[in-house]
Amino acid sequence: MKVSLVHGRYFNSWEALGLGYIGAYIQKQVPEAELNFFQGCFDSDEEIVKGCAGSDVVAFSCTTPTFPHAMELSRRIKRENPEVWTVHGGYHASADPTPVPEFDTVVVGEGEAAMADILNGDRRKLVPGRMMSFDELPWPDRSLIRNERNIQVAYNDNRLRIASFQSHRACPFQCKYCLDGFNKVLYPGMSKGVVRYRRPADVVSEIEAVAGEYRLDLVKFSDPTWNTSIQWVNEFCWEKIRRGVDIMFYPNVHATMCSPEMMDAMRRAGCYEIAVGVESGSPKILKQIGKGTTVQSIRNCVAWAKAAGILVRGYFILGMPEETHEDLELTEQFAEELALAEYGFTILCPYPGTQMYSSEQHRDIKWELTDEYSNDFWATKFVTNQELKEWQRKLTKKFSERLTWHNRALLGQTGVGVRESVAEGSPDCRLTL
Repeated sequence: MKVSLVHGRYFNSWEALGLGYIGAYIQKQVPEAELNFFQGCFDSDEEIVKGCAGSDVVAFSCTTPTFPHAMELSRRIKRENPEVWTVHGGYHASADPTPVPEFDTVVVGEGEAAMADILNGDRRKLVPGRMMSFDELPWPDRSLIRNERNIQVAYNDNRLRIASFQSHRACPFQCKYCLDGFNKVLYPGMSKGVVRYRRPADVVSEIEAVAGEYRLDLVKFSDPTWNTSIQWVNEFCWEKIRRGVDIMFYPNVHATMCSPEMMDAMRRAGCYEIAVGVESGSPKILKQIGKGTTVQSIRNCVAWAKAAGILVRGYFILGMPEETHEDLELTEQFAEELALAEYGFTILCPYPGTQMYSSEQHRDIKWELTDEYSNDFWATKFVTNQELKEWQRKLTKKFSERLTWHNRALLGQTGVGVRESVAEGSPDCRLTL
């Protein structure tokens, strides 16, 4: 049985870590399967179609912006070979599992067990995934997903060899703008989701092995929120210190789940930078978005990180539904006050599956050309889309010396436009992890 796994094209060439887990699980459960892998940021459409046309099953992992491209690829593959069974899963499928002609099966939820069921003959239109225990999951197959290509992109942009790791699944927070948040799209019917943690020793073992094999300089965590348990963070840090695995790491951190002692342990374990979802400097907006942070908890988190010697990257979202110009002014003032090492400024994007999405208003959006960095339609009750764009330009110019890669691309500081490669259909998306 020939199986092709496809990670769609998008301007950001992150690792297909989810397909790495699915591929490793398939090899364990369906050892007769012959696996191929393609990634739209590196492989051309022609290479993907030709490589998949001889497969028995082709499975696409889709976010909302990559879904239109995946549909087009599936149509072309089926024209070459109508017998191919096509599957799509990932966040978009879980957020909007509506069947479409291009795909024979939709997977909702975590994909490992569902894909094994499909390869063992399940041909339902909708196959539900199930929550996986890390004890039953092999490490992701990085050779299959050709991780070296992503690492090389990171090196080209940063002169650092970087790879990502997963430490747990699900998020307990209720952010209304996030697919992992209020609606828990991967876990239908669960208000909080069920967080499953890997054993710290297992995470450290994978980091040690992969860092050695791929000569890594930095480890990034793909978890939406890494520090959902202070106890787990401390156990991980002391395990990493005890074993002398001294490679640097960089996680996403929730501001309320912090302490000075935790930051000190992280720094001693090699944490050189954290990313914090600041979102807004307005107490009103912070309360409305459901994240559970306050201006003071963010101040504390940033201050404790700096005191420990950890750099801080802050992400800000402009355009929450009730946001006014006065709220945006508070955000600008707060950004100045925090004096962060890096800044990212985005405009809220109402992806399917979030509390902001309306099927009536947003179903016809060209998602392949739209995301949180640039869109032409979103506005608040008090601030127009054009005004939000002006605020984004103002803030990115103000902090132009300390911007994330994506915002620098919007300002034209990287030598390539953020949409340039995708618009031209180039497989080389040129963005870092």
